[in-house]
Amino acid sequence: MLDLKNFPVTVELSSLAGSDVSAILDEAKNLKADAFNIPDGILGRLTIDPIVLAARVREATGVPTIAHLTCRDSTKLGLAQKLLGAANLKIAGILALSGDAGKKNVFEIRAPGLVELIRDLNSGKFEGQEIKSPTDLQIAVAVNPNEGVLENQIEYLQEKIAAGAQFAQTQPVFDLATAEKFLDAIEKAGIKIPILLGIMPLKSLKVAEYFHEKVHGVTIPDEVIERLQADENCGADLAIELLAKLKSRLDGAHIMPLGRVDSANKIYKFLKE
Repeated sequence: MLDLKNFPVTVELSSLAGSDVSAILDEAKNLKADAFNIPDGILGRLTIDPIVLAARVREATGVPTIAHLTCRDSTKLGLAQKLLGAANLKIAGILALSGDAGKKNVFEIRAPGLVELIRDLNSGKFEGQEIKSPTDLQIAVAVNPNEGVLENQIEYLQEKIAAGAQFAQTQPVFDLATAEKFLDAIEKAGIKIPILLGIMPLKSLKVAEYFHEKVHGVTIPDEVIERLQADENCGADLAIELLAKLKSRLDGAHIMPLGRVDSANKIYKFLKE
């Protein structure tokens, strides 16, 4: 299980379209993390089943894993079957997501319903019926701190907490003003579950420009763009500088390193000092 009381730092692994997971296992073995997140079909693309990969990563590293699970592709029964499988494979937790829409979607339930489903299975119930061998899965949810969606995201987070969410991991934040506004809103709303702030060490100017121009609500400050123009290898330093200003207010952090093991480990070391 992920220790939520001791400033947890989770790290998201790369996604994988093929069946050979050796590269991901090598990546995980070289990363420092309190738990690994395993993505599920980002943007509706084909990837290996995250629960299977989460089990392989846990076996290879001994580090707890959090499998992402989306409502996009499965009925409620199908999701329940996956959750039973996750418990059997000793997955620590599930990040409950509605999921990015694809060409064909199920969406029998959305993220709050998935949280409730996990809560019920942990209590030994499915649709009001008792089940043998209850699950024991930590329940994580996502929240987007970025301007333009913040008010709706706080309300949606509260709905997921009411359904049984135990902690949250955020989308990446790149500037101090956005992070502080989000943390202020969390405090004002009286939200008590641990929030792990999303940190993405930008690995290139091209990546920064993509997020700034294409991702709704994400702001990349001009000074960050200028730093990357001067040195494209400064992504981890920029993340650490931001975290240094926020650490005293944080419950934990969630690193999305885009395959940069060195950057992730540098940030992890800073956070654990």
